[in-house]
Amino acid sequence: MDFAQSITAIVTIATLALMLLRPRGLNEAWFAAGGVGLLLLKGVLPWNAGARAMQETATVLGFLAGMMLITGIVEQVGVVEVVAERIAAICGSSTRVLYIAMFALSAVVTATMSLDITIIMMTPILFAVTRRRGLDPLPFLFACTFVANIGSLILPVSNLTNLLLVNRLDLPFGDFVRVMWLPNMVALLTTLLMFLWLFREQLETAHSEEPEVIPGVATPRWRALIGGLLVAVILALLVVGFAEWPIWIPAVAGAAVMLVLAIANRRITVTHIVHDLSLSLFVFVIAMTMLVQAIEVQFITGRSISAADSTGAQIVSGVVLATAASNVINNVPATVIAGEVLAQLPRSTQEVMAYATLVGANIGPALTTYGSLATMLWLSLLRKRGTNVATRTYLRVSLLAVPVVLVTTSITLWLVA
Repeated sequence: MDFAQSITAIVTIATLALMLLRPRGLNEAWFAAGGVGLLLLKGVLPWNAGARAMQETATVLGFLAGMMLITGIVEQVGVVEVVAERIAAICGSSTRVLYIAMFALSAVVTATMSLDITIIMMTPILFAVTRRRGLDPLPFLFACTFVANIGSLILPVSNLTNLLLVNRLDLPFGDFVRVMWLPNMVALLTTLLMFLWLFREQLETAHSEEPEVIPGVATPRWRALIGGLLVAVILALLVVGFAEWPIWIPAVAGAAVMLVLAIANRRITVTHIVHDLSLSLFVFVIAMTMLVQAIEVQFITGRSISAADSTGAQIVSGVVLATAASNVINNVPATVIAGEVLAQLPRSTQEVMAYATLVGANIGPALTTYGSLATMLWLSLLRKRGTNVATRTYLRVSLLAVPVVLVTTSITLWLVA
């Protein structure tokens, strides 16, 4: 191993370790940026690596920026909270029916707006819905984080991992949906059945039917306008995706329209806009892309990479390796590295293993509390509300549910691939 390879290996391991440990609560992005800065100073990365990384991730970053702004405005006016309360009112006094309804709402939010948005939006909503009815919120909160991870296979926009692989390997939007919609549905159904069993005692009790509570944070007219624009953006994303046009266009256009209306009506400030744009996420994506550039040059380029011959073996290897890597170094860096490795394979093998990798990178991280950034965010939000989920409590659920979901989803992928 020469000097450049040694430095790359040491910096990568140290960066990933710091990202997992997060000393002093610092954001993962700053450790990734620090590692990349060191590689630049040591000459392992060229000084134009940042420009190349931004060019490679422009579509992903444009989409994320647009959806962050849209999410901020939608959350501010309480669109999803109103929908949740109206669904809860329809469910009557059955806790099990309410649970299934909130599970389904979380799945819809995940599919159309991404898993992180599900965590940010649905966690406080589920707290409110359950506590107003005197219910134990924990089964509902577990459904929130597991649906966010497990139900994010259906569209490229549902998870950052999907976007990274679709962007790196140029996977067609239509092909992605055609292959992944059924594994996604099987994953969600398996999770729902497992959770109905695991939390059966908490879900057996009936609750009092509360009057519908409509949040007073926005006028009905303003809420209806933003809700209508949100539906339009989601439909536009589907149309643009199937047409193989850049998906950042409807996200940015929708955000621009909402911002103009919000500013014109004095319903949002520059402070709100800056808060809604999580700048650290942009730093994280760009820095991780640069780090993988160094790994690619030092350890991947010029080396022979092969995969198993049979589709079944390819799926098993992709799922197992992605699951293991995601629970060691987190699923985002694991996916970025996987993208570079898969890019070296023949196209037919590449596509099958890409889908298998996403099964492992989206469902697999739910095994541990640190495998996915969404789960880490969920735990942080719970602590802020005085609810502490011990690692032992989490593992008691995840170790029973996740392996079963991985098996049923992998079998389904093998049947449709």
